[in-house]
Amino acid sequence: MIRERELDLLIDLLKLRRKYGDRSFELLSKALSSPEMTKQLSEILANIPSKAKTPYVNKKSQLAKNYKVPKALVTLERVDPQKYELLLKFFNDLVAKTIFPSLGDIKYFAEELGLPEVRAKSRQKAISPFISSLALLPFDKIISRFQSSGAYRTGDRSLEGWSKIILDKKEE
Repeated sequence: MIRERELDLLIDLLKLRRKYGDRSFELLSKALSSPEMTKQLSEILANIPSKAKTPYVNKKSQLAKNYKVPKALVTLERVDPQKYELLLKFFNDLVAKTIFPSLGDIKYFAEELGLPEVRAKSRQKAISPFISSLALLPFDKIISRFQSSGAYRTGDRSLEGWSKIILDKKEE
């Protein structure tokens, strides 16, 4: 199964192919097959400092700027500052993908909370309505569900983590 990072790379390559045309890709393919070009390319890549791996992270942080804070969250700032702070942190974590890295994770958590079904086709489009739905819940319920689901235990996809989520749901 293709991961999101590889899919992004593939999409970028297809965009470049459209931009430069088939002929340019054919010429590049021929050039890359020569031993001199392969050696030169490998030297260039070897001389790139390890810190140069950060552009992918920078791309994510630039992507985060493309997200707008949902209106429901903005109005919460005046009405319920405590809930606003909690949901703003949650929103930022969603955007940064430090929590619920896939659309399926968001849909599952929304279902766990009894929120309306997330119908978005992409993770990016799901975040705003998801946060808006969360903003309608009482602060105490949000806190208790975050704690019981382990929402802030990033990367815990172990059997123990999933069983705790499932068992907590059955106890309700």
